[in-house]
Amino acid sequence: MNLSWYGYNLLVTTVGASAAWLWRHSGRTARDPTFWEGRFGHYRGDRAAASTGTPRFWFHAASVGEVTGAMATIRLLRERSPGAAIWLTVGTPTGFRFAGEKLGDVTQIQPFPLDFPWVTQRAFRSIRPDVYVALEGEFWPNLYWQLRSRHVPALLLNGRISEGSAKNYRRAKGLFQPIFRHFRWLAMHSEADRQRAAALGAPPERTLVLGSAKYDSLLARTANRQASSWRDAFGIHGDTPVVVGGSLRRSECTELPRVFKELHQDRPRLVGIFAPRHLDQLPRMTDWLQSARLPFQLSSRLRLGLEKRLSPVVLVDEMGILFDLYALGDLVFCGGTLEPLGGHNILEPAAWGKVVFYGPHVDRVRAEHQSLQSCGAGILVKDGDDLLAQWRMWLDHLAELQSRSDLARSAVRRLGGVAAKQVDMILASLPATRNKIRGFP
Repeated sequence: MNLSWYGYNLLVTTVGASAAWLWRHSGRTARDPTFWEGRFGHYRGDRAAASTGTPRFWFHAASVGEVTGAMATIRLLRERSPGAAIWLTVGTPTGFRFAGEKLGDVTQIQPFPLDFPWVTQRAFRSIRPDVYVALEGEFWPNLYWQLRSRHVPALLLNGRISEGSAKNYRRAKGLFQPIFRHFRWLAMHSEADRQRAAALGAPPERTLVLGSAKYDSLLARTANRQASSWRDAFGIHGDTPVVVGGSLRRSECTELPRVFKELHQDRPRLVGIFAPRHLDQLPRMTDWLQSARLPFQLSSRLRLGLEKRLSPVVLVDEMGILFDLYALGDLVFCGGTLEPLGGHNILEPAAWGKVVFYGPHVDRVRAEHQSLQSCGAGILVKDGDDLLAQWRMWLDHLAELQSRSDLARSAVRRLGGVAAKQVDMILASLPATRNKIRGFP
């Protein structure tokens, strides 16, 4: 199938009319009416914040992870362009709230408009961007049609394109090739990402590998955090050993609790904290824990003081807190790596000075893996049984892991410095400054 923009537009117009009718007749969704109103392009009142500054920058982040990757860049852009209007749109309610907490002081936070023609037009009338900046991915045809028709340059930062996504884009070449051709710059996370972007139509001379600006903010984020507050909330004493499994996917959601159960039989004081990448995995995890007769409690109830922790397992049922919870771990595992998914966030624990354990599937985080492993702050395991054997051994040598704290942090520093380069690219893309900043064409 080679879906054209016209065919796509016919499809979304039909679907969009139904969606708009449902939205208007459903109380504008009881769960989060403000967010969903914005999704339909209604930026009103102080949320739209007329934002009369110039130039005007529009960043888009899909969810929490992409917001995190934008934080250092947006803050540095604000420093270098204090009179600018900076907007950040976010595609999920959780990411929208997270962005408000982390960046609400330097940018206007709005929900990302649904990709219906009349909705994107409303959003453009409110934001009136001079430059559009996409984080990691998300290529919406109507939005990019608006960018091209209004001659607004677009940049892709922290760019990632998986092989699966690339196949889908190739199937609809007529729809996506104009999008990739429109980008002024595509700053990709890895060489594999760069090659996929070029194969999809991005001009090779405009694609480069910069890595991710996410790492520029990681060490700064640890500076103002108090791990003691989470220890108090979870009732974990300073000498209690803790394992943390974060961003767990598919079989990892039960494999990590299985590993913990084996360890807990010999070490009853051990506490396990397990966070799925997606909250829809919680029923599967609770079912497994109940069938394994492994007592657990939910992080939200502990954090709110509704319960005291009496169980060996804390199941994280909230988004946006995993980064802080890594500070509690003596043994830390990062998910998406035992499954062939490419890996998630393996430098986040390292920013806390933690040695990080992960599986063999690190295609999406290869540079991070190499940085960690080269200094002894990353340990790759083959499978769950190998992780169990490793953790059994390291529980007797936790002091040695803790002695590698500075090495882990240095691995994060080595991958930093990306945000400054990204801001140079953004400012160089403005018509008034093009060709004037550090040689960007």
